[in-house]
Amino acid sequence: MLLLPCLGVLNLKHEAQRDGMWVSQDRFAVIPASHPHDTSALRSNQTHVAVYLRDEAFQQIERQLGSLSRVRALIRSSSMFPVNPDIRALRALCCDETGDTIGQTAVRAHLSAALIIRCLTAIERGQPLGAGSREAHIMIDEVKAFIAQRADQTLSIDLLSERFNVSRRHITRLFRERTGLSIGAYQQSVRLAEARRLLQTTDLLIDEVAFRVGFESGSAMARALRRRDGLAPRDVRARSTAMARTVAQ
Repeated sequence: MLLLPCLGVLNLKHEAQRDGMWVSQDRFAVIPASHPHDTSALRSNQTHVAVYLRDEAFQQIERQLGSLSRVRALIRSSSMFPVNPDIRALRALCCDETGDTIGQTAVRAHLSAALIIRCLTAIERGQPLGAGSREAHIMIDEVKAFIAQRADQTLSIDLLSERFNVSRRHITRLFRERTGLSIGAYQQSVRLAEARRLLQTTDLLIDEVAFRVGFESGSAMARALRRRDGLAPRDVRARSTAMARTVAQ
């Protein structure tokens, strides 16, 4: 099986890698049929392409391309290889659900075949990658995505530490190094951004907006907005309304 994340990352576990190896969008995983495995995602909206290559199909490809003995040797164990531009483009097409549904099954089959050949070529020409560090492949983007999807919740450092299987000290230090913000400050910025969006695009009461983005009250949200932008919630809404009228004229 070839496993290629389209959005987010997957933690791939098997007998030889019980702690898991992180498969991100810049790499794809090869998993032999004889290797029981398990995958888990960190995002609720994670998407990926999984392509199964049977022996008969592999033999047919070899008849067309020539011997792939080096590929066979490299894929006897679970491993990862880098994604190149061709693979990236084909993966995006395989993940695309917006096209015409007429003939979609046939098109998807041809895209999958092309993706398999490009992946086999990448394996033939490359070397397996290491398991990869959390820092390099998932940590900050996945923490930010996790926080953004839960703007209305209070996420403790302990919860994040447990979720991403790293120490409190490590996750707080790494987050600040990569973003320039503490985790708490980033949570606050996500809430305020969502609050501004709701104020500008809906007629919800201010207290309701505050509740939806995780503030205990409208006044608490107003204080945070004033500290950040110097504007009260009514000012944010009024400016948006005035701008819309100007555009309409």
